[in-house]
Amino acid sequence: MTFLELCQSLRQEVGGAGTGPTTTVGQTGESKRIVDWIVGADKDIQRARPGWNFMRSSFTVQTVSGTAAYSATDCGITVFRDWLQNRFKSYLTSGGVAGEIMLHPMTYEQWYQQYNRGTPVTGMPFAFTILANRSFSLAPIPDGIYTIRGEYQKAVTALSGDSSTPIYPEEYHMLAVYRAMMSYGRFTGANEVYQDGANRYAEMMAQMELTQLPRIRIGGPMI
Repeated sequence: MTFLELCQSLRQEVGGAGTGPTTTVGQTGESKRIVDWIVGADKDIQRARPGWNFMRSSFTVQTVSGTAAYSATDCGITVFRDWLQNRFKSYLTSGGVAGEIMLHPMTYEQWYQQYNRGTPVTGMPFAFTILANRSFSLAPIPDGIYTIRGEYQKAVTALSGDSSTPIYPEEYHMLAVYRAMMSYGRFTGANEVYQDGANRYAEMMAQMELTQLPRIRIGGPMI
């Protein structure tokens, strides 16, 4: 569903007058509240669980010999919140992916004590840390061109423009409407609308958690 369709569905669900809104842009009064409630609901859903699959993405960057630190922008990332530090891998680009290794995450304090002193150590990176500016710094400093692969968590974004759509799967788009019904119910004092939205939101949220959160793996029996 598009942003506009979500707004129209909200108006219909709460029994609002008319058939609009006809656009999400430049609205006033009740229509503006409907637009704002959908925007807020969509953001709430994105931040509801830190491990959402749909809030994760991958990156690849090639190092520059002698350069240790790389920012999200260097990696071609435009919507960035944080690195998933247990997902970093590296291989010598000329050698191919067959030589790929996992990179070991270090705390900043470990990195500072071991690598941020004396003569810089160069070589094949096997570890990294996250700097204060959210860049990652490889250790040792690359002595050639390596390919770094990994994953990151996206930042929360706002719906903008009639045709924009939520980032989560389409089968769960009505979550934004149900969440927004709760805002409508609070604002208008319509307790039945609030409760209807809350019940339907909880039911669909439980369904999305089953498919959009990492599966819990149970270890084998101990002998």
